[in-house]
Amino acid sequence: MTAPVWPDGARAACAFTFDLDADTLWMARGISEPVTLSQGRFGVLEGLPRILELLGRAAIRSSFFVPAWVVERYPEAVASIVAGGHEVGAHGDVHERVSDLDPAQEEKILVRSVEVVTRHTGRRPRGYRAPAWQISERTIALLARHGFDYSSNMMDRLTPYLHPEVDGRRLVEVPVSWVLDDAPFFLFTGQRSIQPPGPVLDGWLEEFDGISETGGVATFTFHPQIIGRPSRLACLRRLVERARRTPGVWIARLDEISDHWRTRV
Repeated sequence: MTAPVWPDGARAACAFTFDLDADTLWMARGISEPVTLSQGRFGVLEGLPRILELLGRAAIRSSFFVPAWVVERYPEAVASIVAGGHEVGAHGDVHERVSDLDPAQEEKILVRSVEVVTRHTGRRPRGYRAPAWQISERTIALLARHGFDYSSNMMDRLTPYLHPEVDGRRLVEVPVSWVLDDAPFFLFTGQRSIQPPGPVLDGWLEEFDGISETGGVATFTFHPQIIGRPSRLACLRRLVERARRTPGVWIARLDEISDHWRTRV
């Protein structure tokens, strides 16, 4: 298999992406208990500023996916993301499970998220990530009809690809994986224990190195309320340092990766 061609002769790509779910991660499950919800606010109040500082020091621009409810509840946080040169993508309204919605509900929520993100950032969202990556059989076609450029939900490739054409438009898919997500390892649910950061970081580094060798894209997916804890922020710092030190790796926002991939296929 011929290695993908990335900009300026790079052999692989890497994206640091963040889902700023805040309170909605638990609201979507019908939870209103104050202490539980406060875990989400930690991501906005403590995690996000430190993440933005880390990215700024490393001169890395990232993609943030933010539910509409969070955009309206925490406009200053969203403004700080935009001020840092980062992309804001659509991520539902209150982190609802898209696969449980009927067609009218799914489209209504998508339209609302586009309107809210556009109004608060001054830029129409170009990318879409479903809450928990749970899309319906209609989602990709719906995104195409509403003018999105890319999706970041599927787990079937190591490189981006184009979805089938819908209404004259083909979405780029920038694939993801649970192994490059912080939630399976660090999100406490009562049934799942929290893992120590060290072994998780080792796994992420190995996966990054492996994807880089194949010429693919390592799409890390983090949550400020999870990765923003001090011990895990140290993991993020190590990952950023490894990506920046690895020769031939292009670190980019997902909209930039989407644009590049569309030009080469």
